[in-house]
Amino acid sequence: MIDRARTFVNCALILVLAACAPKTAPPVTQPSSASRSAEEQLRRDLQAIFTDPAVDHAFWSVSVQSLKQGESLYNLNSSRMQVPASNQKLITSAVAADRLGWDYRYTTKIYSTGTLSEGGDLDGDLIIVGNGDPTINPRHPERWGAFDAWARELYAKGIRHIRGDLIGDDNAFAEPGLGVGWAWDDLVTGYGAAVGALQYNESQIELMILPGSEAGSRAVISQSPPGGGMLVDHGVSTVAAGQPSRINIARDPGTALLSVTGQIAVDSPPITELAAVPNPTLFYLNALRATLERHRILVSGKTVDIDDQRIKPDYSRVTLVLEDQSPTLDAVIDVCLKWSRNEYAETMLMSLAPPGAEATAAAGLAIVNETLLKWGIKPESYVARDGSGLSRNDYLAPDVLIALLTHVWKDDRHREKFQATLPQAATSGSLTNRLKDTVAAGRVWAKTGSMSNVRSLSGYVMTLDNEPLVFSIIVNGFHVPASRIDAAMDEALVRLVKFPRELHEE
Repeated sequence: MIDRARTFVNCALILVLAACAPKTAPPVTQPSSASRSAEEQLRRDLQAIFTDPAVDHAFWSVSVQSLKQGESLYNLNSSRMQVPASNQKLITSAVAADRLGWDYRYTTKIYSTGTLSEGGDLDGDLIIVGNGDPTINPRHPERWGAFDAWARELYAKGIRHIRGDLIGDDNAFAEPGLGVGWAWDDLVTGYGAAVGALQYNESQIELMILPGSEAGSRAVISQSPPGGGMLVDHGVSTVAAGQPSRINIARDPGTALLSVTGQIAVDSPPITELAAVPNPTLFYLNALRATLERHRILVSGKTVDIDDQRIKPDYSRVTLVLEDQSPTLDAVIDVCLKWSRNEYAETMLMSLAPPGAEATAAAGLAIVNETLLKWGIKPESYVARDGSGLSRNDYLAPDVLIALLTHVWKDDRHREKFQATLPQAATSGSLTNRLKDTVAAGRVWAKTGSMSNVRSLSGYVMTLDNEPLVFSIIVNGFHVPASRIDAAMDEALVRLVKFPRELHEE
């Protein structure tokens, strides 16, 4: 009996000790020596590219990570903040997609005051109220005819004659619609156009400069579309065949006088320049007026920016006659990222302002900061002053963009849509002519960025082994042609596409 009891106690003690004993840790999967060797070779190759004597005077900030393994494959100054140029648009677009939603649409409403007679006379004004739709331009063929569609609809409603004014209500966005740190001499260019709640043709006109009939004669300058509201100070002469052609445009901010100077050779093809209009709202209204009259709707009054209206409209006493919606936000982001349109990015930034708050860049940036913090990106790791990257007061580190792009990749709501809006190597957008006839063609999706002495490129790579990688490259302070920096970036991307990942041992 005693032996049985002793046996029982011993067994119980053994079970207790077994339960308390530390568990044997599962075997840790280690990279094979071949895998480690491949990674080390990748690092050596990338380091050689970025420290090549032709480009090593520039300051390179680079980070590459595996989206599959979650590990860093290469980094060089990856936490150092640099001027990002248009890579800033990645942040604005990702936050806009998350906060506004891919199905968000901009809305334009047209109101009438007064009464409409049986004969079609509108004894009052037509008021156009917008909240920033940037899509009425040739980049959206289905939207380029929006004004014609509106004119047909107004005509079908019986309107034949507007006895009052065309009034543009652009108060949805705060003015002047220019970013902090934008260079004053950028403001004359198409890419430096002010952002407003009423936008037409990207708030820019095209200047076409043709040579005169002989050397010594004045060149021919035309504007398109009409209605830009600018006076051209013509200073372009025709020079002999074979001479260099050079054109310069300048306009003091707040003025309508556009100076066009330079020379064009008699045998030169036409030269085009894009110039920002001084008042986007009046440009919009002038184009709408011309369209209405083309569709047999006469406007007797003036085109008026609501800021110049002494007595503001009483919206409790107006009639809604037309409501228009833009394409969804994915179409806006697609143009913003593929073609790097600054006004699209700044429009989305303004649109992030909370309902009821004044739509300012500052209000939009507060939402950007709040969203990035939720995504684990700390405010001290970047400086954002606008939505487009045109400001030289923006600063980003590759680590920030890696975190942003990784977050987007892991979110099923955003991954495919966001990747589809990025330029694709040798295929679309600003990468159409890069990496052609290389293994990287079609395997890189990335946003470009460029301004003087700044180049950036960030996005995704799919290797030949179909492993997704995320990368960010920002370069500041180079003195070689930008094409040499682009070539180094492209060489690095080809190397990433060729990266052979060995399987881990089980």
